[in-house]
Amino acid sequence: MDKVRFFTKYGINFSRYSGNRRGFMKAVKNYKGNGGFRGLCPLTILLILLLCGCSKRYSGSIRKNVVWRGKIKLTGDVVVERRGSLKILPGTKIFSSPKPENQVRYIREEAGGTFNILQNEKVEILVEGNFEALGTEEKPIVFEENFGGMIFLAGTPSLKNVVVKNCPLPARFYGESEPKIESCVFENAEVAGIGFWDLSGGIVKNCLIKNARNGIGFADFSSPVILDSTITFSKMAGFFCEGNSAPVISGCKISGNNVGVAGGDISKPFMKNSIITGNGAGISLWIKGDAVIQENKISKNVSGVLLQDEAKAKIQRNVFEKNGSGISATKSSSIKVLKNSFKDNTYDIILRDSAKGKIRGNTFEKSNESIKVAEVSRADISSNSFLNVKNAVKLLNRVKVNLKANRYLEVGEKIVDERVGR
Repeated sequence: MDKVRFFTKYGINFSRYSGNRRGFMKAVKNYKGNGGFRGLCPLTILLILLLCGCSKRYSGSIRKNVVWRGKIKLTGDVVVERRGSLKILPGTKIFSSPKPENQVRYIREEAGGTFNILQNEKVEILVEGNFEALGTEEKPIVFEENFGGMIFLAGTPSLKNVVVKNCPLPARFYGESEPKIESCVFENAEVAGIGFWDLSGGIVKNCLIKNARNGIGFADFSSPVILDSTITFSKMAGFFCEGNSAPVISGCKISGNNVGVAGGDISKPFMKNSIITGNGAGISLWIKGDAVIQENKISKNVSGVLLQDEAKAKIQRNVFEKNGSGISATKSSSIKVLKNSFKDNTYDIILRDSAKGKIRGNTFEKSNESIKVAEVSRADISSNSFLNVKNAVKLLNRVKVNLKANRYLEVGEKIVDERVGR
């Protein structure tokens, strides 16, 4: 798997933004040239006012309470300052200028230097104050083409029934942000649908993220909870975890991605009660990723769970069905596989290289090979049940195993021992 990190990890220190802080443009400027409106009939004046009022134009800083409704045209970056508040009403449509007239810089510092986290050619909304965008199912809030995304630096922003398509990264959260994101749709994101950095958390519920490069990314010490959401057709990963991040992913449908959930560095994703189906790898862990994988249905993936390097996982009470391999542990990775059900996988569990596994209390049914241990791997295989499988346990090379209290019913070969010098 390509381990290129799609998130550049930044430090936690912020510096204030700089740039043009002009106030908002007025929706309709008074016409004063050539005698103004004098000489025009009332109907013509009304028509002019209606045409001019089709969309309100905004750019600059918000320092007080502002409400957006109807059609909004963003001509440059918008900054909601600490004491400011932006509320977007249901049914609002936000359009963005393809050539912003006013762009802000927001500089973050880290040991390697300073970075402007804003884009140079897209209109963005930077939020330090209060933010509320609560659409309804019948009247969603829609961000149209050319929008660069929303960046939240603190607070508890709320987004509900918000639709953003063809935006590089619709929503980013930094600092100690605790967003509540519900029933939103993010499609065709070039980087990711949502990104969490620093100490950000919050809840993402019942959202759809589709056709993104990565669905949701977690970095640094972020720890949001993702509930009942659908992440599908991601080019890289549905969920991408790095740094010390520790997201909770529960009740989600994760399908059709290159990788369903990817976890590296020393991240600690917790996945439960989710459907993980039709991905290249359902879950992939590397470096020192440390995952809990509990009570999921993991099916029809090329590999259900794949571990590399020094990654480790506790895998318990899941259903593995019709995968190429249920679990593959390689390099120096380690697994605890407890009380799972394996059915109709080509291979249920493979340990290679110097992997270690504790495999206890599982049920294996209708597989070609239930457990394969190779190279110099180590395994404790105890109290499992094997039903209608071709080979229950296959041992190769110089592996060491402890086999104890396993049950075999309608099994072709209980133990295929091809170790060297046995």
